[in-house]
Amino acid sequence: MRLLILIFAFFLGQSCSHVFYQPSALHYVDPAKFNLKYEDVYFSAKDGTKLHGWFFPTRSEKVRGTVVQFHGNAQNISTHFFSLVWLIDHGYNLFTFDYRGYAKSEGRSSQAGIYLDALAALDRAFAFHQGSGGGKFVVYGQSTGGAISLRALPDWKEFSRVDLIVMDSAFSSYQKIAFDKLHSRWFLWPFSPLAYLLVSDGYSADEVFERVTQPLLVITGNRDQIVPPKFGRAIYKGVASPRKWHWKLKSGSHIDAYFIDDGSQRQRFLSFLEGI
Repeated sequence: MRLLILIFAFFLGQSCSHVFYQPSALHYVDPAKFNLKYEDVYFSAKDGTKLHGWFFPTRSEKVRGTVVQFHGNAQNISTHFFSLVWLIDHGYNLFTFDYRGYAKSEGRSSQAGIYLDALAALDRAFAFHQGSGGGKFVVYGQSTGGAISLRALPDWKEFSRVDLIVMDSAFSSYQKIAFDKLHSRWFLWPFSPLAYLLVSDGYSADEVFERVTQPLLVITGNRDQIVPPKFGRAIYKGVASPRKWHWKLKSGSHIDAYFIDDGSQRQRFLSFLEGI
């Protein structure tokens, strides 16, 4: 009974947000220390919440496009930008931002609020894209950022202009990932059905699978214990896009595709972008 009470308190006391959003107010790394040129960007969601991001212009003479990063649930952009900033040496701009409640972004994290943040970030990134030479427009969702971006994209007015959606170590349903986490621990599995009662799927990307028609790349790591590969497989099988690919990385874990296999996945991704 005590354990049951604790589980209820965990979900209800945090309004389920703590499970999926674990922001930090501290900026851990200044990109300037790595000789990276970037612009502080402030913009607002539709409800007026002020958000913060970074825009990294490409260091190449030829602009090949812009990548928009939707990062995972913990910390903030100061730790997540590392995973994709290498792209600026290969012709791509990088726009990354923090959801409400993270670092310099105002407000408190919630599914409904972050949905608005996603739409605002796409607008801001696309403005940078158009003003910096165009090329391909790529939306890159990582872990929880995959669920956030995939749900918002079909509602974005410029969705047809997206050249590629990337779901890296991602899931699409908050209820299903919560159920999986409870069910995977022997002392919690009896309470796993509570995930469907206490966790909201009001902004689940599952609801828009049939509307996702742009090219899609799903990346899963066979060793990923945070978001098991089955969640990526569900995205790949579920979306309606006629052009979709699934990279199954044998040595991959969680959001580490470009740091394994001696960096060979970086060239693979660049070649893939050229072929889109």
